[in-house]
Amino acid sequence: MNLLKSLCKSLCFLLSLFTFSQTGPGGVGSNDGSSNLIMWYRPDNGLSVSGTNIDSWQNSAGFAEFNLTSTTTERPTLVTNAVNGYNEVSYNGTNKLYTGLTLTTGNFITNQASSFVVSRADNTTQKSSVYTTDPMVGSTRFTTHIPWNNSVYFDIGTCCSNNARVNVSGLNYTDYSIWSFIANPTTGKQLYQNFNLLQNRANTTNYTSHSSQSFSLGGFTTATNGFVGDIAEVVIFKEKVNTAQQVIINNYLAAKFNKTLANNDIYNKDNPGNGDFDHHVAGIGQATDGSNHTDSQGTGIVRINNPTNLDNDEFLFWGEESANPTYNFNTNTANYTEQLNSRWRTSKQGDLGQVDITFDITNFNLSFKQGCVPLQLVIDDNSDFSSPDNVYDLIISGNTASATNITIAGDRYFTIRYTDQIVWDGVTFYNGSGSLNAPDATDSCLKLTVKPGATANLTTNAHVREIEIENNAKLNVSDGLLLETENQVVINTNGSVDLLGEAQLIQNHTGLSSNSGDGALIIRQQGSTNQYNYNYWGAPVNRGGTWQIGYLEDSNGVINYTTGNNPNPTTTPITLSSKWLYSFNFISDNYFGWKKLETNTSLLPGIGYSMKGSGAATTEQEYIFRGTPNSGDYTFTITPNTEILVANPYPSAIDAHAFITDNLSNIEGTLYFWESFTTNNSHFLSNYQGGYAALNLTLSLPAVADVSGRTSGTGTASKPAPTQYIPPGQGFFIKSEYGGSFAFTNAQRQFARESLSESVFYKTSNKKIETDSRIKIWFSLETPNNLEKTIGLGFDENSSYNYDNGYDTKVYDDFNDIMYWSINDNEKLIIQALPELNREDTLPLGFDIENSGLYKVRISNSENLPDDLDIFIVDTFNNTYQKINEAVAEIYLNSGNDQNQYAIVFEEENTLSYDKVDASKAFVSYNKFNESLELHFDEDISTVKDLQIFNTIGQNIMHITNPVSKSINISKYYSGAYFLKIRFKNKSETESIKFIKP
Repeated sequence: MNLLKSLCKSLCFLLSLFTFSQTGPGGVGSNDGSSNLIMWYRPDNGLSVSGTNIDSWQNSAGFAEFNLTSTTTERPTLVTNAVNGYNEVSYNGTNKLYTGLTLTTGNFITNQASSFVVSRADNTTQKSSVYTTDPMVGSTRFTTHIPWNNSVYFDIGTCCSNNARVNVSGLNYTDYSIWSFIANPTTGKQLYQNFNLLQNRANTTNYTSHSSQSFSLGGFTTATNGFVGDIAEVVIFKEKVNTAQQVIINNYLAAKFNKTLANNDIYNKDNPGNGDFDHHVAGIGQATDGSNHTDSQGTGIVRINNPTNLDNDEFLFWGEESANPTYNFNTNTANYTEQLNSRWRTSKQGDLGQVDITFDITNFNLSFKQGCVPLQLVIDDNSDFSSPDNVYDLIISGNTASATNITIAGDRYFTIRYTDQIVWDGVTFYNGSGSLNAPDATDSCLKLTVKPGATANLTTNAHVREIEIENNAKLNVSDGLLLETENQVVINTNGSVDLLGEAQLIQNHTGLSSNSGDGALIIRQQGSTNQYNYNYWGAPVNRGGTWQIGYLEDSNGVINYTTGNNPNPTTTPITLSSKWLYSFNFISDNYFGWKKLETNTSLLPGIGYSMKGSGAATTEQEYIFRGTPNSGDYTFTITPNTEILVANPYPSAIDAHAFITDNLSNIEGTLYFWESFTTNNSHFLSNYQGGYAALNLTLSLPAVADVSGRTSGTGTASKPAPTQYIPPGQGFFIKSEYGGSFAFTNAQRQFARESLSESVFYKTSNKKIETDSRIKIWFSLETPNNLEKTIGLGFDENSSYNYDNGYDTKVYDDFNDIMYWSINDNEKLIIQALPELNREDTLPLGFDIENSGLYKVRISNSENLPDDLDIFIVDTFNNTYQKINEAVAEIYLNSGNDQNQYAIVFEEENTLSYDKVDASKAFVSYNKFNESLELHFDEDISTVKDLQIFNTIGQNIMHITNPVSKSINISKYYSGAYFLKIRFKNKSETESIKFIKP
């Protein structure tokens, strides 16, 4: 039975859907001429007037042949705002509007009809017609007389027997009433006033004079006087509408014209107590006789259909609060959604189950709605929609937006909305996806707004579309969080966005910045306090498009400046020296390219500057930048053979690899980061020590340090090699050989925290954060005076055996005692990239040595190194190998430049390791029983001119001329490494052998 009932309902629905559309009165019939609704005259639609005189009246049913016109002298009058705010058409007895001879058996009534008239007469004694076929003759007619000498008549067919007529007398005609006349040969004729059945007569007769008659609204023709009174609406179907449809049409007219129905007055939201939702009323339902109507839209934009559980005497009606709305979306401050400026309300009788709902959105301006947020149907028992019963996402297709399986109760409000912003009002977050409706990383569709005077605290990462901080409002972003926005940041008067600790702001838009407002972003960064040491800076904010160093603050306010050499950290705020403020954009390696800056010099975002420390007792000084956040593209021109001090211009880290790649055609693909020795204690250049860390697409190198990993034996820990991510405000050098332009862009921005060494503002330990499968090896050279200098070797398929910009880096520091890769006839590299690991390669090392002595070479770090890979430093002159995978190689270097003797190789070639030698060469062994060094060579001892032994710092500790024995007593020397030099009388070369005394 349930299946049969369901199938019956489905078939009834399909029949209703295809027989009648849904845009007629109350949603019955169609306004496009495709249904049995043939005439629909509404003073709120289709009138053409001259002044107040009506020239024509368009048929709202869609049958153009039934459009009405009039002569100059017969025109009725339009009266505006006459009945419940709607217009009426006023007749004085000599007026009429009429069709041409356009009636046919196909488009007009024959033996059945449904007629609804909303009218009032000026008097009860007139003998007139509200409408009639013209001329009105007794042989065949379709007429209504309201009144005719104190009676109401409806005629269909041959007049005037009971088979053709219903008539009732003694009624109220001078007040507006809803007169309905239903005629059908089977069910007879029924006459209603305000849905009160006045008469029910059997039978009908046929109207047959189609070709010879027109249709007249207002009478004033043969055998009838003209109507004296007012007409508000006329509806005519050429067939009988069913009982459910009669209920719907009557409720539509009753709401529209503020009438009360005698029966089935179901829609009750049309009175002041319920909000006067009088307009565009439509309904669906099933009458007690089982007839139904399941698809309605009516004159409005809301279509409801497909009830899932429709039974007898169940109806759902809805009406709109606005008669002629101009649809816009406004912010609903109850929940900060963008809500349509019109609402609907429902009346419901029984439980129809779930329904489908469709909105015609042709006249909606949705240009402000983001494509990534849904349009929504919201249903609530409260008119402010602050606590909805249900919210449904609408599916937009063309000019419609729909949702299915909607549950909607009676006495409910509904409207359309979409979410455009997340709001903090000082008490509550609205519309965010995070905890307690705060924004989170999934809210990139929505704007974030902080209302005036409110303080919002972000405690999770957030990704939004744009940000607005209203007057006197604050947004605090907790330490270590990312606030990301697709577009602009607006910080209004006295407002602020405070990036606490390592919080960062990223903006993703392209092009120039559109950030605005008189408020400020606040971001902090730390630098060395050593008053003799330079920090290289840039500002992540601006004021009016530029930055002045004098804007800098500490925790107590705007920093003071002195022109003297030294700062004063004891003042409040601190006092810095302005003497050491410089920028650089000049010929490479030219000290005189430093340009003096003043505290009020305007600097563009992306330009770096130098500044010495505060002299405070702590190791770091915190500086506060306050201004409009930098964002967008910053483009600069660099001339050939020039280097320029630049800086990350954003309040977020940037990806150094992305910056290099974007600009590789015009710059040398290495970034250089300055580090001063912490032991510096003088402003004199001659006493100043420091070095540059370097980073390219292959790897990065730390600045020079001592062997303890410190910049001096008593200084603080050396900064590690810079990572791929450059923190906010960090300055660095770039170089260009050929010149051109380079740019910072938002696409280069990344979120990376210094405390995790994701970016290193030179204060934390290293931490690998990205998977990089390339093989990388760092080789360190320890000098006799305990300085450590590092070079790098990496393998990247984008590189070659020649110099590759961006992957190889040339020697940059002007240091003595250095090691480098030697390629292409004296090209000196500190970073070399090769396309692949070839175990047969020989990679020449070069040394520029000022201080002769014993140097140590070791592998200080490696990544992705194969377990079976051996790495040797080979002395190509002596053909000796030292494996340095797990041990330190020691080599004695004389002053000068050497690019031929040493190399890195990955396998031994027909040799033994360093403590073994070729049989054709001299070698030594140690006799532990008598602590002697035993010499092994083919020649007799008499051929030796002299023997010398050196310690590791180059001191000559033994010299034997014309030795007489191949055994040398070394018992008095400490355990350690030594060098033996043998000069033969008959050879020009000297044999040099390293040995270890246990």
